[in-house]
Amino acid sequence: MAANAPRGDRSVRTRITMTVLPRLGLFLIVALPATYLAVRAAPSPRVALPAGLAVLGAAVLVVAGLAVWRAAGRTTRRVERLGTALREATAADLGRRMPVPPRPRDGDEVDRLAAAVNRTLDRLERAVEYERRFASDASHELRTPLTGLRTRIEFALADHEENDPWQTLRDVLKDADRIQAIVEDLHMLSLLDTGHRPRRDLVDLSALTSAVLSASPTRVPVCTDIALGVAVQGDPVQLRALVTNLLTNAERHAKSAVSITVAAGDGAAVLEVTDDGGGIAPADRERVFMRFTRLDTARSRDRGGTGLGLSIARDIASAHDGRLRIEDPVNGQGARLVLRLPLAAERASITS
Repeated sequence: MAANAPRGDRSVRTRITMTVLPRLGLFLIVALPATYLAVRAAPSPRVALPAGLAVLGAAVLVVAGLAVWRAAGRTTRRVERLGTALREATAADLGRRMPVPPRPRDGDEVDRLAAAVNRTLDRLERAVEYERRFASDASHELRTPLTGLRTRIEFALADHEENDPWQTLRDVLKDADRIQAIVEDLHMLSLLDTGHRPRRDLVDLSALTSAVLSASPTRVPVCTDIALGVAVQGDPVQLRALVTNLLTNAERHAKSAVSITVAAGDGAAVLEVTDDGGGIAPADRERVFMRFTRLDTARSRDRGGTGLGLSIARDIASAHDGRLRIEDPVNGQGARLVLRLPLAAERASITS
């Protein structure tokens, strides 16, 4: 019957056996002889009973005090070890972990606390490692245009008669534009990483997309199919950056054309941006949303890509309770990015 008992029952039974019974035995060893001696030493039967009860009560207090002192001391030492582990956890060494049972739920509260501390340290270690990689990538991305800028200036100063100063200034301006683009993207990421909810203004996604197209000259034709009045709730500045990044990414990789559609359906505003470029393999469709990721590094850098555009676009979509995914292109060629955002209540009531 004991073999068939649930694990939780066995745990409780074990704890009772290991804690209650030894203390009960200690109580019997101390209390009974002391009570017997007190009764025997009493001068009269009237005094014997109160004396025995007094000694018995004192024995109870002594045994209970010893038990509480021992349990509190053991718990305090274990909590102190947890505190020491947390104090010694630094950015340089986040590998320390507290020993926990294989199944912390079978242990006591301190074991569960140790498991929670370990999970916190795991998350902290991943976050620190992510920040290290991000700082390394950002410094590398900024170093490249800064090196080019410095080299052009040094060549112009070393041989000012052979170099056209106006062409040098144009080249320097390109490098400065690239540095500015990286800094602006990093600033946008820092705002998104704070976790603050964006503004919830009523935004006409159709009009916003048309405005982005009008303000963004492209090297290839852009075909549009934009339904009127598709509205969402969100921050217009962030949503404009999202649409701009999707358009810029498609234009950068397109061979001859880009297609943009905006529609409403199933309670969602859907924005699709398609290009006829080389496409994105299914295995890379999540990797391209990682920061500073380029599938074609040389081509992306030559055309001004920072490696942050799609990552920023997805973060903005997530902040607006939406999704940004890469789906199969309709004609089997190029890349197709699909953004879905919750339709605004005003628009949803009209379309329904």
